Amino acid sequence: MMRPSSGIELYKQRLEALKAGLIHTQLPPDSFQSVWEGSMGHPTYEQWKILLEREAKAIAAVQGKDCLSVMLGDSLCLWFPVDLLPPGQLWLNQGIYGDNTAGILKRLSALADNRIHDVYLMVGINDIRQGRSDATIINNLRHIVGRIRMHHICAKVFILSILPTRLAALPNTRIRQINSKIEGLARQDGAIYLDLNTPFTDAADMLREDFTDDGVHVNFAAYQLWQQVMEQTTSRLALQRDDRYQNWLRESHRFSFNGKHYVWMPYQVRPGETLEEISLKTLGKSDVHHYDLIAIKNDINYQVLPHNETIYIPREIA
Repeated sequence: MMRPSSGIELYKQRLEALKAGLIHTQLPPDSFQSVWEGSMGHPTYEQWKILLEREAKAIAAVQGKDCLSVMLGDSLCLWFPVDLLPPGQLWLNQGIYGDNTAGILKRLSALADNRIHDVYLMVGINDIRQGRSDATIINNLRHIVGRIRMHHICAKVFILSILPTRLAALPNTRIRQINSKIEGLARQDGAIYLDLNTPFTDAADMLREDFTDDGVHVNFAAYQLWQQVMEQTTSRLALQRDDRYQNWLRESHRFSFNGKHYVWMPYQVRPGETLEEISLKTLGKSDVHHYDLIAIKNDINYQVLPHNETIYIPREIA
């Protein structure tokens, strides 16, 4: 399926959706292709800012009682594929090329009229590139979270870790350092921290080569993993699978789920096998609520498992 591959193409696609009175995040990736395909140029930060403000107002006008989830951040958020956004709710993408914590803090007012259910915040890599200190980044993030909580009292705030890169000027040692402080901020300020850095990092402590073309921005496969982490986290919150439950499940020999009883059995993973496939065979369903039980038991964060590895899988008992 054809989808925008440049900033101007994405900008024109979203602008056309606004003109048609439609919500960009609810449209197919190739919508309005005849308008944007092959477009040349570079939208400015201010043009993106105005577009995002208009989108926020448009959704506020039609939202009704629907839950609204917001992606807020830089270009990594901006390019999150619409067809990977978790279903069942409205989505508003508020990512802008090159944005940093100070920029986001200044444009939070665009969300004033929206009834927000949750916010997924990823920002910081541009702050690091621009030479800002950890203290400045954390201080700005704390103000962002505070402003969101003040104006959207019931909203859950998810702070995503800063991703690794393949650039020598942006070593993962520095990124992990600031991520540890971001995690602490989330814990102190009642937000939820999502660690994407770990599953996106390769053995050389860099962004996985198969996830990027330029060393910073990520491809569709990377966004699929990002989506999995989001769904896994929201599932655990919905089902109250907190740290205490996860520790119990890892130590357990048997468990119950949906009125059925299971014991854990050792199993050797076959080449290319996924958690979803194993879940379908053992639990009868392959959705995140089911396969995450196996993920928790084995402390697994990936859907594709290393072959020949032995893990524990459930077997139903009477």
